[in-house]
Formats: sequence, C-alpha cells, structure tokens
Amino acid sequence: MIYCKKCIMPNTRPEQVFDEEGVCDACRSTARKSKHIDWEQREEGFREILDRYRCEDGSWYDCVIPVSGGKNSCFQAYTMKYRFGMNPLCVNFVPCALTDVGRKNLEFLRDIGFDIVHVATDRKTYREMVHVGFFKLGDCCWPEHIGIFTAPFRVAYQYRIPLIIWGENPQFEYGGPAASRGNPVLNQKWLEEFQMLGYRISDLVKNDGFEWKDLKTMVYPTDEQLEEVGVTGLFLGHYIKWDQKEQIDKMVELGFNVNPDGPIEGAYNNYENLDCKWIGGLHDYMKYIKYGYGRATDQMCIEIRAGRMSREDAVRTVGDYEGKIPWKYIPDFLEYLNISEEEFLANLDRFTNRKLFLTDKDGRLVKDENGNLIRRYPVV
Repeated sequence: MIYCKKCIMPNTRPEQVFDEEGVCDACRSTARKSKHIDWEQREEGFREILDRYRCEDGSWYDCVIPVSGGKNSCFQAYTMKYRFGMNPLCVNFVPCALTDVGRKNLEFLRDIGFDIVHVATDRKTYREMVHVGFFKLGDCCWPEHIGIFTAPFRVAYQYRIPLIIWGENPQFEYGGPAASRGNPVLNQKWLEEFQMLGYRISDLVKNDGFEWKDLKTMVYPTDEQLEEVGVTGLFLGHYIKWDQKEQIDKMVELGFNVNPDGPIEGAYNNYENLDCKWIGGLHDYMKYIKYGYGRATDQMCIEIRAGRMSREDAVRTVGDYEGKIPWKYIPDFLEYLNISEEEFLANLDRFTNRKLFLTDKDGRLVKDENGNLIRRYPVV
C-alpha cells in the first residue's frame, strides 16, 4: 500500500493515478487548477452556454439542479440562480433514512428561494435494493447512488428542461482516468462507469427477481428520450474554481446547517454526508474495509491540497477519525433490513480486504478489544 507523497491518499483508491514521483493525480489537478486554467475564460464560455438555455422571462425552469440537502448541491443551486441568473428546478432523490439535519437543509433551500421536486422509490423495492447492495456489492447505499444520478435526468425529460448542472467532476478533483478528468459532461456512460459498481438495473431483473414495473424511478431515460428534449448534464466545477471551504462558509452564512454533534462517524469535518443516516458512517466504513481509507482521509487530503493542513498533521491524526465501526445508526440499519447484528458483522468481514488488515495464521481477521480492524499498512 503506497501513499501519495503530498497528501495521504493511498494507491488502493479505485481509478487513482500516481505519477513517477509518487504524487496522486488529485494533487496534480490542484496545481493545474491554480496555475494552468484560465477560470475567467472558462466562466465566460459557461455563460455563453447558459445563454442558449436561459428562460429570459422566468416563465419556466431552464436548468435542473440535483440536490441532496448537502453543502455542494445547495451551493450549486445558489450559484446558478444568484450568480448566473438561471431559473433552476431542484430535484431531490429521497434517501432511505433521511436525517433531521438533512431535512432542515432541504427546507433551507426552499427558504432561500428554490422549488424542489422529490423523487422517492417505494420503500419495499428500495429496501430490497439496499439488501442487494449490502450483501452482494458491499455498498449499503448502492440504490441511492443510482437514484441521485437517474432521477434528475428523468425529471429533466418529463419537465422538458434540457440542462442539468452537477457539482464538481470527481475524477478531476479527487483523481481518476485522464479521459474523464477533463470531461465537463455527465451522462449514462459516466454513471455506469463510476457509480453503479458494474451492476445495472437490468441485473436486478435478471438475477434478483425484481420486476421492471417496480424500478421506474431507477431507470435511466433512453437515448431517444434525452435527444427528444436535448438533455445535457454539465459539471459546474469544470467552469468555476471549486473550493469547498469557500462554499461551505457561504452556505452557513445563508443558514445552512452543519452537523450539531460535530463530524459524523469516520469523518473529519462537520458539514459533509449529513442527509442520510447511512451514507456517511456505514457507507464510508465499507469503503474503508475494502480500500483501507475512509471519509476522513478524503477530507484531510482536500485540506492538505488547499494548504489548510500539513501532511504531517494528517498522518498523525487520521487514525483518530476513521477505521472504527460506526455504531450510531447501525441499530436502525439492522431493523431496516430485518437482519441480526451477527449477520451484519459477518457481511462486513466478507467484504474486508485481508491484504490490508491483519489476520491470524488461519486467515481470520484480527481485531482490537473494540472489534475494530488493525491496519497492515499505517499511514506514513
């Protein structure tokens, strides 16, 4: 396991790219953002694009903003309406277990002037999809990842709104294939490559006994439907310089709610992944057991690249934040899936990468007195 020389991102991150000097592509992208991109020119080009879609009299929506109630999507909506003068319709895909702070932040969006369409899959089907995601794919929030990218395209088609504005391009901001780093467009190919873990809706029907009629909210529109309306999805972060700290400060100033109890389990800051009980702690912990790093690593890397934290401080403290089973909402999750704690823990062990965590001579995972895994490769 190798760690980036500038931040603490490991080479186990899927699609991560390291150069010959041992520096991850996300760190190189940060340098490109600061030194090699003409952001004024990009914004000028973006305004020209928006002029092709703008509803001048405001009589109808001219762009869709996917919103979870998180700080990024709130910033996207605010920026499109109050900086670029667009008329957004916000689309929220309802998670399986919305938190109180997540609900408050969706209300915050309405309070500052936005209409919201909520899309919710029936709870029976959704619960069955969560079961597939947790036990077959090792991702407790797999259907949520599909829904948040599918629902906006469905609403854009149904409401005849040809433009969807997403946030940052993750492959540019956090590292990924070169062909995707400079791509400003989000489409079905991007969704299937980076969000669905190689398991498609058709696989649910083919392998897991689901019926198409129960999956309507999860089915991506056809190419013909999108072409009929001319739907295009663009990354806002391709056209303006993305700075999470600046964005959260602005949103909090306007009334956005951070987590009142501090960082969620496994996180370093108190303003990310607040909307769903499981998208933060449990989802990020399952990433940790598969790849050896979690949400705190992601967040600290952003702070290091922005010059707000030293690599040395991150190395010293990241273990204080991530790597522990996030028990706070696990009882809710067990009740939601009607499974026992033993089944739950056994499934976590099944998805744990034994190359990254200590095992005994018989291949069984070695755990500390609190039942947490022990790294083979401490952050260095």
